[in-house]
Amino acid sequence: MARWPHYRLRTWLREHLPVPLAYLFPAGSKDCGRHEWFRNDENTDICWHCTVGEREHIPARIDPTSEAWQWLSESAKEGNPSSQKIVKRMIAEDAEARRIAAA
Repeated sequence: MARWPHYRLRTWLREHLPVPLAYLFPAGSKDCGRHEWFRNDENTDICWHCTVGEREHIPARIDPTSEAWQWLSESAKEGNPSSQKIVKRMIAEDAEARRIAAA
């Protein structure tokens, strides 16, 4: 039977446990080798799985066919302030990605 990758298990536990318990499973200090990025701040993306993974932020394009985007945009249209904030930020990032691709 194949083993679950070490870093994936830790990430899953951090995502699904209550915050006080999630701190018992910090991100790994070694390179996970399979980074999955999220935006840490305006200029930096970091890996979900390890503390080694860090890069300059790369703007992402919106996939209008994704279920997540469709749900968010529908929720924003219904007046959900959290969804409106996220949609506004995603549209700005999409515009930035288009601008970079055109250059």
